[in-house]
Amino acid sequence: MERYKLLPMHFRELDSGQVLISNLVNNYFLLESKNDLISLVKGSVPKSLSKPLEQGLFISSESDFESKVKLTASAFSKNLNRDLQGQRLIMIVPTLRCDHSCTYCQVSRANLNDKGFDLPLSLIPNLIEFILKVETPPYKIEFQGGEPLLALDFIKMFYEQFAEKVSEDNFSIVIATSLSLVDEEILDYVKEKNIGFSTSIDSGSYAHNKHRRLIKKNSFELMKRNTLLIKEKLGNDRLGTVTTVTNEGLNSFNELVDTHIELGIQDLFVRPVSSFGFAAGRFSSAVSVDEFVDFLKNLILRLIKEFQQGRVVIEHFFFIHYKRLINAAHGGYVDLMSPAGYAKQSLIIDYTGNIFGSDEARMIYRRHGGEELVLGTIETRQLNLDTSFSSNLLSQSFNFDIPGCSDCVYQNACGSDPIYHIQEQGEPIGNKSKSAFCELHKKVFDLVIKLRQDPSSEYVFQQWLAYE
Repeated sequence: MERYKLLPMHFRELDSGQVLISNLVNNYFLLESKNDLISLVKGSVPKSLSKPLEQGLFISSESDFESKVKLTASAFSKNLNRDLQGQRLIMIVPTLRCDHSCTYCQVSRANLNDKGFDLPLSLIPNLIEFILKVETPPYKIEFQGGEPLLALDFIKMFYEQFAEKVSEDNFSIVIATSLSLVDEEILDYVKEKNIGFSTSIDSGSYAHNKHRRLIKKNSFELMKRNTLLIKEKLGNDRLGTVTTVTNEGLNSFNELVDTHIELGIQDLFVRPVSSFGFAAGRFSSAVSVDEFVDFLKNLILRLIKEFQQGRVVIEHFFFIHYKRLINAAHGGYVDLMSPAGYAKQSLIIDYTGNIFGSDEARMIYRRHGGEELVLGTIETRQLNLDTSFSSNLLSQSFNFDIPGCSDCVYQNACGSDPIYHIQEQGEPIGNKSKSAFCELHKKVFDLVIKLRQDPSSEYVFQQWLAYE
């Protein structure tokens, strides 16, 4: 191609000096230097680059330009529609009471015997009627807390009544629990039901016990013991894990991997300490974005070695970013959606009966108030998504039209989190140049691009896709 026209693109210079370019199709291409970018813009690229750039819809011959513009617009529309689809996750908080006292708790848990912190059993019919009104099968339900197993009677009664309404084949339940209360009686109950568990395994036993405090007990060893009990009684596919990375765990990525291998858990998900709710004031153990991404890099490199030695453990925070970049299936993640996943991908019913559009909105409400965050109540079985607050929030979360996002190289793979920016900067768009949300996701995407350049690493990532 001797003469060509440029199609819309974004660019970002990486630490390596390479320049990453992207377009509305969510295609990516690495240029070796800024000089290559300048040459591209001026209309002169080596013949070796012209074909892949044309195939990637970065450039076009003059005769094909109009058709390539239409093709780009069509692909952009398809990518946008990706984040408009999908089932809602319905989260329920049956109790705020908890047996742990975690240092980074986001919702200010209640003590074990406190009164007034449980969702009444009498509201279960209202709750079921509400779910049937706002969602279609297969229903995805998650019980959160507090410690949901302190409200086991609520979970049992909900399951039985919901199964009568929709049949057990049309819904699944996950209980987010520390596992401290798991016993054989509970496992016998869930064995033949569509119920699984999610638990926290922090980075290293020291960090886990320091931050996930359980009076007079070793919470890490208790978690391990009951994880093995779940695997013995229920099999290998009924438990997922989440890891919160703190200062105390930054150097324990190897112990984290060893723990998952020891317990026979194939999947893990790491995240930095959240800044939402009451956790915002407890940041002595929080890590910087750079520290977290460095931890993540070391973790992924260890997992690549494990795969090469025949052991499969997949870290999904990194892998979701990878899938978003390559337009892979199962790349949905509420934090990376544009428009945001608020209310359309998740709803949470608090122990008070209040309904929120996301767990983060619930946390902000618990700490700061703000009646506009309450979308309805279970008592009335009403959900109002047409408030000016919700409409404005979602309309301002299309990142192709947001300052700081509209010219970002990762725009089509990334998303917008208006609730985060409301808490941190007072309004849903925020100043992206000062946004820790943007800094985190950009640097994780950078890490994906960097690791993909090693063919042996890219081979492992491609193999991970087969385990979805």
